[in-house]
Amino acid sequence: MKKIAIIGSNGFVGKALVRTAKNFNFEVTCVTRENFSEHKNKSYDCVINSAMPSKRFWSLNNPIEDIKETVVKTADIFYNWHYDKFVQISSISAENQLDIPYGSHKRSAEIIVEKDKSALIVRLGALYGNGLTKSALFDLINKNHIYVDINSEYNYIDVDYAANYILSNLNHKGVLNVGARDSISLLDLSKGIWDNPSYEGRLEKLIFKKVDSTMPSAKNVLKYINLLRSKENT
Repeated sequence: MKKIAIIGSNGFVGKALVRTAKNFNFEVTCVTRENFSEHKNKSYDCVINSAMPSKRFWSLNNPIEDIKETVVKTADIFYNWHYDKFVQISSISAENQLDIPYGSHKRSAEIIVEKDKSALIVRLGALYGNGLTKSALFDLINKNHIYVDINSEYNYIDVDYAANYILSNLNHKGVLNVGARDSISLLDLSKGIWDNPSYEGRLEKLIFKKVDSTMPSAKNVLKYINLLRSKENT
């Protein structure tokens, strides 16, 4: 049985990893802000760092805090924890949003991890699913003001599918892109939900250049949206 520490286990991705790990023969330690120091000096077969912030727009206004929570925290875990395998949960923004703090900080954290040639860096595309509480998609579904251009496109993938894919590929090394095999725009998703969505902001095209051809379609996010709407009507 592998001893795995999931750091950031209370987050959106962390919770999905914890849920999905029950399907594997792992001994899982859930690490949060509250018990971080308690587990820091223990040894693990694998440490998964899913503790980095996922707030792109917060990072624009709080770049110093984002550096601390992304780059400094990654360095602390990478250099000070005891493990055989290190897995960094990163973002597609580290590939194609280097002009904003969120993407450049994610990339800086990756550079630290790249020093270990056996490490795995997971770049996640846009996510949906159980526990979603923020994102442009969340705002669209809840008819909140959207802070990106409505024509923005994403490789939407279910967070539980992504978690299962990650845990099934822990022996992988280097960079692993985890996103849908295609993309869909917020505009397309808005049809039938919100006729005149309120939005402002930059046009985003967060689309991987290459992913596993077996990945699901981004259009599956429509099933998630329809499920939420059916629950609202019951």
